[in-house]
Amino acid sequence: MADIKKMAEKRAMLLTEATALVEATAEKGESLTGEAQARFEALTNEASTLANVIKSEREATEARAAADSARAEFATAMAPKVEASDDAAELRRLGRDGGQHNFEYRDVTKSTGLGNPVTVAGLVNVVAGQVNPFINPDVVDIIRASTGNQILLPRVTALGTAAAVSEAGAIGESDGTLSNLGLTPVKYATLLQISQELVNDAAFDITAFVAEKAGQEVGIAHGAVAGPAVTAAATVGKQGAAVAPVYADLVSLIYSVKQQYRRAPKRGFITSDANLGAAMALLDSQNRPIFIPGDMSRPDTLLGYPVYSGAVADNGDEALSWLFGDLGAIKTVLVGGVDIASSADFAFANGLITFRIQVRGVTGLIEASAVKTFKGANV
Repeated sequence: MADIKKMAEKRAMLLTEATALVEATAEKGESLTGEAQARFEALTNEASTLANVIKSEREATEARAAADSARAEFATAMAPKVEASDDAAELRRLGRDGGQHNFEYRDVTKSTGLGNPVTVAGLVNVVAGQVNPFINPDVVDIIRASTGNQILLPRVTALGTAAAVSEAGAIGESDGTLSNLGLTPVKYATLLQISQELVNDAAFDITAFVAEKAGQEVGIAHGAVAGPAVTAAATVGKQGAAVAPVYADLVSLIYSVKQQYRRAPKRGFITSDANLGAAMALLDSQNRPIFIPGDMSRPDTLLGYPVYSGAVADNGDEALSWLFGDLGAIKTVLVGGVDIASSADFAFANGLITFRIQVRGVTGLIEASAVKTFKGANV
């Protein structure tokens, strides 16, 4: 490998000599001719050659460095993982020593994966959000609270009226009717027991296991309460001639909701898996399916609107089986973070570590007309 520094120094000397030759000739009032011209050309040509060599050598050095870096990254990626995440280590410590830990609460994001070494509370929320849209901040409005005291959210039950006013005319008073939505958080909790051997096994992803199982159980428990509460608070937008809606019923449901709500950023449908499965077979007036499956970057859609699966009501007579509207009007209050504690004494005789996972929250609908329901017929 050539010495770039020495070549640069030599090039600088050549150019300095060439410059001095031009200056000396100029001082005599002469121009470069003969031997002086030949010498000048020889100096500048050599300097130019060195410049090209230096450039090539620098590019080669950079290429070698990039290749070395790539090899190092590849080797790191292929090497076995021997260090566990901080959360996994903390859970194992809780399993061995007992105690309690409050993990920071994190929103559900499309980029969080259950196998990644991230906050266990985030993992719980990811899984819970998959089975319960009422605690998914991409679907509804999540409010953080530091205590479990009742929260009163203001809401308007009736608007005032406005009228045209002439120049210098008196403006009349018309007050709307205000009310509030009181939400008192409730605790949703579960116990999860894992053998001591698994807790101590560094290769076992204890974080993902605890998060997945606990997240499902906590999410399902909350959703089973939140869904019926929201459907009961919503206004009936369409009552069908049968228990299940047809294409025209769903269109009517959409347009029973005011424009500002059906065009809101979080507008969409919520229904049960059974109802959604039946809707997948529905066709529009042009014999096109109204259900379009989503992917990892976007949700499923029904008639062009996002549709989420959640616990609303059974598919029976006069069931409020579908929700549609501004799902951001659904408010879920979550208190603090996900509380995780463990005990080695609870099932000591069986060699089991008991994890206790607790979340406190409550869900309500801030405005009855913002989200409306489909009501099945009484058959």
